[in-house]
Amino acid sequence: PVLLCVLKGASSFYFHLLEALQDLRQGFYTEFLRLSSYEGTETSGTVKVGGGLNYQDLTGKDVLIVEDMIDTGTTLSHLLPVIKKKTKVKSLEVCTLLTKRLQTPAKCEAKYVGFSIPNQFAIGYGIDYNKLYRDLKDIWVISQQGIDFDPKELHA
Repeated sequence: PVLLCVLKGASSFYFHLLEALQDLRQGFYTEFLRLSSYEGTETSGTVKVGGGLNYQDLTGKDVLIVEDMIDTGTTLSHLLPVIKKKTKVKSLEVCTLLTKRLQTPAKCEAKYVGFSIPNQFAIGYGIDYNKLYRDLKDIWVISQQGIDFDPKELHA
């Protein structure tokens, strides 16, 4: 299979998943795609796509998209049709570390889910808030103090 990492948020989960597959002696290919749909703590409703993926490398293969979190499903509802349009994969599934429990169902769902979390803004383990907190080893709910933090204070 091809494991397609949605950067940057899924990177920590992705690499731990790859290590587990290596321990099982399971072969795989790796691919990366940079997507974003957040501004601050809110989804922007649009998906920004970064480069790096040659869609033809997915042709005829089983593809597993590895995501950090699914809340509204905006990112995946954009990505899945693009992949299906640009190449013919053998199969296409989604694996996510987190899903948020929302009142409105997500536009897309994952076949494989690590944890279901309340509708709060999570950070850490690769997941950021305005490019901060990806480096936290664990997953946390961001506080108002974390939102208000000025990163310029790090260099004072």
